[in-house]
Order: sequence, then C-alpha cells, then structure tokens
Amino acid sequence: MMALNYLPMPRDPAFLFYPEDWNTPNTYDSNFKSPPERSGVYLLVHPNIDLKNKTLEYQIMYVGSAKDLAQRYDRHEVRRFLNEVYGYIQFYFKETDNYKLVEIDLIKSIRPKFNKQHNG
Repeated sequence: MMALNYLPMPRDPAFLFYPEDWNTPNTYDSNFKSPPERSGVYLLVHPNIDLKNKTLEYQIMYVGSAKDLAQRYDRHEVRRFLNEVYGYIQFYFKETDNYKLVEIDLIKSIRPKFNKQHNG
C-alpha cells in the first residue's frame, strides 16, 4: 500500500482539513460511520490523488449543515451535481448541536467554491 501525504486545499491556509478528524459513510475509510439522524455540519470534498508524487490533496467544494444528517446525505442535490461534474465527491460530517454557527465559521474560513455565502 502506497503512503500518501495529505495536502489540504482550502482557500484559507489557516484551515487544515484532516479527514481522520471527520466521520464518513465511505466504507473504505477507517473513520466509517453512517450519517446519524442528528444535527451537524458536513463537507463535500473532492480528493485528488497524484500517483507520481504520492500525494493526496483535498479540495473542499461545499460546506453545509443539517438538522438531520442522514436525511441530508440521502437527498443532497449539490452532492449529486458535484459527483456528476467531478466524478467522485466524498461526504464528511461531524455531529454538533450548534450546527448553524459552526457552518458559518467553516464557510468563512474555508470559502468553498460552491457556497454562495462565502462572498459576504
């Protein structure tokens, strides 16, 4: 198995994305967990693998929040759109009660490409 270096790709270098700090419904990840019927924040992430340099870069495309993460994951129209455009988008999430405030802070620090709010 090839070791890959994580290179975060946010627009604000102060925000570092470490996938192991987030849960994901991807069964191939060690931090696998199904999205719960609880509130939280989530990231839609496009992983870019560079086999020549043995690096893995993460581009955070969208930040969101939901009162019910399971329902949002199943019905997410932006995730479906990004999967069509980019071929593969990974869903990462964290449970939190103050999901709206956390979402706003993440959008401000990451400024993802597909969040309209990052311009304000």
